[in-house]
Formats: sequence, structure tokens, C-alpha cells
Amino acid sequence: MNDLFDFNYEITLLSSLIFSEKSIKNIDSDIFYYPMHKSICSTLLLLEQQNLPRDEIIIHNHLIKTMKLDENLVASSMMDVLSATPSSNFQAYIDRLEELKRIRNVKSSLLNIQIDIQENKTANEIEASLLSLSEKIVTKSGVELFKMVPASYVEAKESDFITKSFIPIPKKTVSIFSAGGGTGKTSLLLQLAMHYLHENQEEKAFCWLSEDPLGLTKHRLNHVIGGLYPLGAETLHRLILSDDLTFPTLLEQNRAITINSHFYKMKMMLKEFKLIILDPLIAFYGGDENNNAQAKLFMQLFTKWASDEDKTIIFIHHSTKNTSQSRGASAFVDAARAVYEIEKIKDEDGKEVDTTKRKITLTKDNYRASKYFGGFSKQIQVFPNEDSTKNHQPAFIVEYTSDEELGIQ
Repeated sequence: MNDLFDFNYEITLLSSLIFSEKSIKNIDSDIFYYPMHKSICSTLLLLEQQNLPRDEIIIHNHLIKTMKLDENLVASSMMDVLSATPSSNFQAYIDRLEELKRIRNVKSSLLNIQIDIQENKTANEIEASLLSLSEKIVTKSGVELFKMVPASYVEAKESDFITKSFIPIPKKTVSIFSAGGGTGKTSLLLQLAMHYLHENQEEKAFCWLSEDPLGLTKHRLNHVIGGLYPLGAETLHRLILSDDLTFPTLLEQNRAITINSHFYKMKMMLKEFKLIILDPLIAFYGGDENNNAQAKLFMQLFTKWASDEDKTIIFIHHSTKNTSQSRGASAFVDAARAVYEIEKIKDEDGKEVDTTKRKITLTKDNYRASKYFGGFSKQIQVFPNEDSTKNHQPAFIVEYTSDEELGIQ
């Protein structure tokens, strides 16, 4: 791939446009570098204007008969496009090609300025060229740096939460549960998922618990339902699990951090789920655990996903040794809107007491979850009492595997 254009991105986007039923009227054909790809995109835009289908034969005939393009070149280019795998989420490809177009434009302008220097033009003329370039970048890039909205236009809204009566979690954002090993964090989050599903009868929840086999997770569910939360038995057909190997969201290539394409595939696969629990955070990361810049980028991907698609995303995160505090870069916690820490209950001598309960502490509360939590710390029963556990076998649970879909070996 050249730094200024990407053949594979272009054919993938064109393939996606041909097979998509979405409107494409706002797409600019100039984002394509290759002339034939521009012509194909222009043809697709014309077909939309005329309410005609994006049919291969119609496209082929228009390119040859109307645009007078070489028949062999058209056939070869159309074969490349139609053999590419279309994506239902093609906005990422548009964004990338627009970015490359802007880089090409800037480079072209800089080359013109370099020619001005070589031709011994005056300082005023060179400065004028630089100012003209700056103005073009600001006014014609088509990219809005940030939104500006008058306060009078903004509708006041309180933050909304799921599972308010259990452990309140803010909607449309990312929260973190931090704990050490053996504290029952997975059992607690499974219980939370069942509470959510009981309260939202039409929704589904997805838990990617990569550290535990499905059989162990089912055993935990049976245990909790049998002696602690029997209503959870009604939710299991909407509680979808995976124990597959995870993938790193961030990849390092040529000393630069890039975003793994599997992240976008995961978003597509989980479109129907409103609650998503990922365990552990570090297994999905891929960057330097103590690098704040990388951690910030990672968290921004998930917070934007949650906000844009109305998801409630919860990460289970390992704590630092002998504490319940989140380990690694502070940017993980900074980006989360609520952080809960889970601890065993101990006496003054450090001996664990009441092994069925855990102390849950709300250590970060941007959206006032404490209003529903009843403060910032309380004890919650995570495991049933042994004498209350019944031999209860819930109906079934759905196993969700993603190896084939995400291409994970």
C-alpha cells in the first residue's frame, strides 16, 4: 500500500456500495485515487439519482457506452471490485479514503510551494501560498473538529442507568469492575447481567468471558440461580456467552499503533446487544499496559461505540497486587464513567469473614450512580449460602463462538 492511496480500500468500498441498500448520495467520488474507481463511483451516484438498481450489467454498459472507457480495463476493474468482500459498515472505508485524499492535497500544495522557492519567488509570494494552503485546509477539508451548540438549544437530561436496584451502571458508556483473583467478580457480573435481562424482557446481553470455559460459567449460573437469584433462570436464553480467545484491539505496525479490523467486525456481530461484558480488559487491549496515550485511544474506541450505538459496556479489569485498584495506565479509569472495586470482607486481623459477600465500592462516579447505589460502598451477596443452594438446573444457555467470524485461530 502506498502512503497516499489504498487500492484494497477502494475496491472494498465500491463493492460495499454496489451491494448496499443504503443511500450513497453524499459520497464524493473524488476520494478515489484510481480514475477507473472514480468513474465507477460516479456511475453509482448517477444510478441513485435516476432510481436505477446498482446492477453489474448497467454499470458495465454505462462505463463503456456512455463514458467511452476501454472495455478490457472496465472488465478487469469490475472483476476486482466484485471479488472484494463488501462491508455493511463502510463508513470506516470512506473516512480512510477521505483522509488519504486530504494528505494528497496537502502534499500537492507543498510541492507547489517548493517550486515557488526553487523559482526564487519573493517571501511575500511564498507566504501568500502558505496562507492560502492553510485556509484551504481549514475551510475545505470537510472535517468538523468539534461541535458548537448554543446552550439554549440543549435539552436537559439526567443520566440513565441499568440495574438501578442492584448495581447501577450508566447507559451508553463504559464502566469498569476491578478486583483481584478469586473475588467472585465474574459471578457478580453474571448476576448483574441476569438482573438486566429480567428488567428488560426484549433485550439480550453478551458476555465474552475469555478466562473461563463455558462449562464453569454455566456451573456458576446454576449456583447463583439455585440459591440466590431464581429469577435468572428465565433469562438464560437471552444471555449469550463466549469463551473464545480474544484479539488485541490495538496493533503495533512499523512503530505505529493501528486499530485491528477485528474490532469493527466485533461491532457488527454485537449490533443487537445492549449490554456487553468483556473479561478481562487487558485481553482486548494489545498496547502497553502502562502507556496512557495508547490506553486513551483504546478506551475512546469503546466509549464512542457505546455512545453512538446505545451500548452499555462493562470491562472486568485486574487490580494491582494486594489491592482492588485498577492496574496499568490511569487512562483506563479516566475514560470510564463508573468504576467499582470488589474486595473480600476481612476482620481487623485480615482474616476473611462472610465468604458469601463482597464489599463493592464505587470509586469513580461521573454520573451519580451513588444516588441509586445508596452511597459509595456496601456489601452484596455474590455467592449463595451452601444450605440454600438447590439442585436447580436452568433450561439452557446459548454458546456464542466467534472464531470463524473474527478469523481467530
